[in-house]
Amino acid sequence: MSILVNWLESLHQEIIVTSKCVRERNRKSTCGYCLEKCEHEAIVVKRNQLFIDTNKCTMCGECIIACPLSAIEGIVNNRAFDKGSLVFDSNYVPTIKELLIYKKRGMTSIQAPQPLSKDWETVLFESNSQLQLLDESPFVVVEKVTEEVLSRRALFGSLQKEGIQLAKMMAPASWKMEKDDWKITKYYPNYQFYSVKLNIEKCTLCQACFTLCPEKLFHIKDSKLMIESEKCVNCTSCTDVCPENALEIVPEIKRKSENQKNIHQKACKDCGHTFFTFDVETEKCHVCMNRDPDWLCPY
Repeated sequence: MSILVNWLESLHQEIIVTSKCVRERNRKSTCGYCLEKCEHEAIVVKRNQLFIDTNKCTMCGECIIACPLSAIEGIVNNRAFDKGSLVFDSNYVPTIKELLIYKKRGMTSIQAPQPLSKDWETVLFESNSQLQLLDESPFVVVEKVTEEVLSRRALFGSLQKEGIQLAKMMAPASWKMEKDDWKITKYYPNYQFYSVKLNIEKCTLCQACFTLCPEKLFHIKDSKLMIESEKCVNCTSCTDVCPENALEIVPEIKRKSENQKNIHQKACKDCGHTFFTFDVETEKCHVCMNRDPDWLCPY
């Protein structure tokens, strides 16, 4: 076996779940995009954390693309591209999110030697519908280019070029992938794919969602609660942790817009700590409001 082959094999990297996974931060998390996408049951849940079963994993990379936070590290090696086209392959069906990301990476068409399958056609139609909302041009289907017979000199030149490309394709993900490559919001910062709805009648402003939202959607500024829905990737961290079920994530593509609500800062009459509330008449913080009156008071 050649030195080159040994070197390329040494660059092989397994798919791993990184610390960006919401299940690492929130034990109540119900996020399961990767679980739903893996057809080989290679993702195992232990104590609500995710692990890759390397005996079952086929390195297809579908879980990498599916993760809304780009929290799974590895290389997607079963996609082929040619001059700005994604080459049709009946062995998989791309997702809408995937095609929207490819669009921003420079892909303009799908290259197919024959009519697309029904599943591919459906995804392409829905992707083009979303691209229209994003003010982007649609994908087109082009006929697969027939490979030309190469001269001896051109053949060696091609092999040299493809050898370099092969090395890049097999390189570790830390070399090949940039941070958040599979996070849709990275590519469309002026749009939002979800609207985060807050029911102020239920919300106690306990700020649990502030702490556990990995995208930092929620913050307080100038006596206003700000919700930046353009950052939302629907990882469900906020809805999973909210004790009052006051949050709802609604899928909708539109230009990003301000979502702010007036709040009041007050001092709790029981514990004396400052707290925020929507209701100017409220006199107790959410902790004292929910405390059992018969329980020992720490002050």
